[in-house]
Amino acid sequence: MPVRNYSDRFKSAMKGVADPILIAVVIILVTASLVIIFTASSARAYELKNNSAYYLYLQFIRVIIGVVFLLILSRLNYRKLKYAGHLLLIVSLAALIYILIPGAVEEVKGARRAIIIFGISFRPSELARFAVIIYLASSVSYWGEELDNWGGYLKRLIIILGIAGLIIFQPDLSTSMMFTAISLAVLYIGGAKMRHLLCTGFLLIPVIWYKIAHSHYQWDRIIQYRDSLLHPEKTGYQVKQSLIGLGDGGIIGLGLGGSNQKQFYLPEPFSDFVFSILGEEFGFLGTSAAIILFLVIAWRGIIIARNAPDKFGFILAAGLTTSITLYAFVNLCVVTGILPATGLPLPFLSYGGCSLIINLAMVGILLNISRQQGVKIKDSRYKKPAAKPNKNSGKYLLPK
Repeated sequence: MPVRNYSDRFKSAMKGVADPILIAVVIILVTASLVIIFTASSARAYELKNNSAYYLYLQFIRVIIGVVFLLILSRLNYRKLKYAGHLLLIVSLAALIYILIPGAVEEVKGARRAIIIFGISFRPSELARFAVIIYLASSVSYWGEELDNWGGYLKRLIIILGIAGLIIFQPDLSTSMMFTAISLAVLYIGGAKMRHLLCTGFLLIPVIWYKIAHSHYQWDRIIQYRDSLLHPEKTGYQVKQSLIGLGDGGIIGLGLGGSNQKQFYLPEPFSDFVFSILGEEFGFLGTSAAIILFLVIAWRGIIIARNAPDKFGFILAAGLTTSITLYAFVNLCVVTGILPATGLPLPFLSYGGCSLIINLAMVGILLNISRQQGVKIKDSRYKKPAAKPNKNSGKYLLPK
């Protein structure tokens, strides 16, 4: 009687089923976000809106919208997205141009970054981040050979830098830098040469430095960050309050609702610095759990990418995973004082509509790709993998 290969049977049974681990992790993070946003925003909401649950209601509506997008994109065949990449990029480009028109949108804290649609703040830069990943995955999966030369690489780089430049003019340098970093990462995953990426980096560094040096508030952030490294007692106010919150939490935290920093000490306690409130109320155990969950998202995203049935799915899954995990990494570095303040949200946990909806949409596509693993591709254009498959496992490997 032949020995049963339970591993193969399990893999066969999981074909056509979305990744359950990724689903569980996202549910935990989104549920935790509603709890921590309520406790972090209640004092400010009562002071400003006379309703301690005001921001919780808004976030809950955004969660519903995001879940709808997740469900739709998890069921719609992800290969159809290759036709939507160009359209989404054009829409985001038009929206980025629109908000730069004087008087078109309300200016908040000296910047024009969002369009209000049905009471929900919509950031074109978030849509652009989503669109460029789909566009590049589609473009590279068809004409990846073009990346071997400067011509093919520069065609895509011009589009990336053009959109990044529009984001800078909002002004929003940190989002522009993240957009560029994610886009270049997708090109690298798709097969771009390292020499091309290094040359791009060397050219962009002086441009970024010039922009920072000629921007008063950005230069102040750099100076504060430098002083915090040389003289920790001179740490900037935001980071100092964040570190106080994380320190007060200790091992197990002060308990749900016990945060002191949310009482108007820490700016943006339920958006950019929500991780600090999490640490203050749930301690080292709570913050460690959050970090582990983001690492699990990265792990599952890599697995989904490697098991993708085609090159488009491979690049798309890897790009979406990079976007989510890179945002989480940068936010955690800011909250803990490792990087200067950037204003970038923490995926799934921070208060904010557009970022949450886009990230949930990204998860929907990842679930879609995981469901398609093992499915045979009829279109011959997708038979060539993004990288040479491992002869033993048949799984895609990230390019070296």
